Amino acid sequence: MQRRSGEVSLSFERMAYGKGPRQFVEISGRPSREEILPVFIHGGYWRALEAESHRFVLPALHARTGAVANLEYRLLPHVSLPEIVADVAAGLRLISNHFGCRVAVIGHSAGGHLAVMSARQLPDTVVAAVAISGFFDLTPLAWSFLREEVGLTSADLNDQSPQEIWVGHTARQVLLAVGQNETPEFHRQAQMFASSHGATFVEIPATHHMTVLDDLAKENGTLIPEINALIDSLNPE
Repeated sequence: MQRRSGEVSLSFERMAYGKGPRQFVEISGRPSREEILPVFIHGGYWRALEAESHRFVLPALHARTGAVANLEYRLLPHVSLPEIVADVAAGLRLISNHFGCRVAVIGHSAGGHLAVMSARQLPDTVVAAVAISGFFDLTPLAWSFLREEVGLTSADLNDQSPQEIWVGHTARQVLLAVGQNETPEFHRQAQMFASSHGATFVEIPATHHMTVLDDLAKENGTLIPEINALIDSLNPE
């Protein structure tokens, strides 16, 4: 990922939404008030990886309008999961307030969780969310290495689960994508959220948890046309 991201020819402007070194967004292009800006959020179990190493997925998102954003956030265990969710919200508000635009948030893995959380919390700013192999029900983490390692509390697991916070709301503006060869739990969670809340579910052929990003990086793959169609439906000519 780092090599491919280092080869990306886009130029970026960094904007801070907080005082920490990871509290920033990087913008390529000049977002228009009339357009919906795609914003990418990386994964890493909320505890690893960085925005810069995911730049390789940005050109395909940039191609639609000539602008794209890449959002960084602080990590577990240095901050709590609710603080990470708040970081993402702060970054998205900064983008919207600075450029006067609405955003479509595209996230992978833990970033998918953050994308769907932001769509519920900031409905006037986040008009679409795309979660690629995301987490929507955090309760299974109670039995995983992650809870003990980073100190997730029962309140975190319940209050930060999109499956729960979307109860009573329709998620027509949410697209859920899972690789065909992804592990069963990711399929289960995405299909459960889609059926419960009216989101759209799409399976990406011949991909697993990491190679699904290769599809996102292709303008002629499965994901980019789906994302563009969702955005176009919310921003008609």
